[in-house]
Amino acid sequence: MRGFSITATLIASLIVHTAALGSDSGKVSIGILYPESYGDSHKLKEQAYQEMTKCVQDVGFYVVCLQNTLEQQFNKINVEFPVHCRDPRCVIDIGSTAGMDRMLYGSIDYDDNRFGVQLTLIDVVMKQKIEAVSIEGAPGVSLSDIIRTAIARLHGNSRADSSKVSIYHGPKVHNEKKFLLSTAGVMGVGLIYGLINYMADHSGAHKLYAEYKDDDLAGISSLADQIPLFARPAALANAYVAASDDAYGVFYNPAGMAWVSGPEAVLAYQYRFGVDNIAATYVNKATREIGFGQGLLYSSDKDHMLTELYFVSSVAYKFTHLPDFIRPFSVGMNLKLASNRVKGKMADSPSGSSFGAGIDLGLLWELSERIRYGLLLKDVPVISKWKNVSTGVSYFQANAASLHMGGTFRAGYKTFLIGEGEIPLTREQNWEMAGGVEQEVFRYFLLRAGLQKEIQTTMESPWKITGGLGVNVKRFSLDGSYEYNTLRVFDVINVSLRILL
Repeated sequence: MRGFSITATLIASLIVHTAALGSDSGKVSIGILYPESYGDSHKLKEQAYQEMTKCVQDVGFYVVCLQNTLEQQFNKINVEFPVHCRDPRCVIDIGSTAGMDRMLYGSIDYDDNRFGVQLTLIDVVMKQKIEAVSIEGAPGVSLSDIIRTAIARLHGNSRADSSKVSIYHGPKVHNEKKFLLSTAGVMGVGLIYGLINYMADHSGAHKLYAEYKDDDLAGISSLADQIPLFARPAALANAYVAASDDAYGVFYNPAGMAWVSGPEAVLAYQYRFGVDNIAATYVNKATREIGFGQGLLYSSDKDHMLTELYFVSSVAYKFTHLPDFIRPFSVGMNLKLASNRVKGKMADSPSGSSFGAGIDLGLLWELSERIRYGLLLKDVPVISKWKNVSTGVSYFQANAASLHMGGTFRAGYKTFLIGEGEIPLTREQNWEMAGGVEQEVFRYFLLRAGLQKEIQTTMESPWKITGGLGVNVKRFSLDGSYEYNTLRVFDVINVSLRILL
């Protein structure tokens, strides 16, 4: 009975609303939400809302429904109005519940005597975005002129007052101090730990006398920093170079740090054939164009025969002030400190430790609103100083570099496609192809699947079939994944928790 009552009340409210608009039959109904104001200036928000309403009314073919009217309609059906709704799907839900044809929402910013405006026009019936505009005025240009230009551009007049405005890239951010302190802290701790680990004694190490001086280094790195750890990327066949715009991206593509929307942190655990891998990352924006990330990766077996610890600092810069025909892109770099410790258990097993450093280089390019391209050159180089205490020999060793590139495509709000390939740089490396799909089933649940395989190999190569799910609740995202190998070896389980801070 309660469900019937709510439905009846909703229908009644829509009938009343339609009757109220009867005199404007043939016009398009549009709901206008209050804009967000960076710095939460109530006066600026009210002024912007009045200007938005006036400009929309001046268009001529709209019947305008203000936010207070929308809230009243929600109250009639005993549904809480989502005041801070800025996700397109949330706005569509508001418009659909209130019986609107279109919805208008956005944000307003004022800094350095400039107004910046972001507005989005939504087609509620078709459940899709009609147009979005992000512009800022020259110093001294009034808020009224900026909003009028934005409304005109939303309705197809792309040349409206183009001499007075430029592209608005969001509010300015000043987290330079956090960036410098966190980077200094992570690199400082990594340096201290690495030196202590390298110089520490190896009690019980077996003495060995045979050496293989003529063996060439392999062109494939087998250390833990090559292993994908986080559950979302792992469920997508570890093809994440072209995504990487979140806290998962620290170990995948440093260029993605410039695209993070705000502070995030991740804690992850992976079980991989007897090895426990634990990772933690933190990302944030340093400025509007610069993003940064910090990462920690620990890997060891239960007997501690090989223990690895990596400290990673990422930084990326997004190029936004570009010609109109070039969309924004970013370049980034990882600085890595690597510490390893080997404990030989058998009489002919060596013991030793190493300390090294290196970099990764990345590119992330937004080709369109739905398509991105990513490029990663990993370990260019990473050079470690090894100390073999069993033989008394010390030497330098470089990890083999690897090249990865991929792309993403977002099909609407619910479907995300991703693909990636590894291009061999050495004789031992193989071509590797991977791809995955992420599908939102309900608002809070996501299903993921992927495939990965090495191709053009000289021996049989297994398929890696990946899958997983995600649960998003407010600021928390819990992800899990499983990797199945067609050779029936090395099944892998990942669990990750991502938090929006």
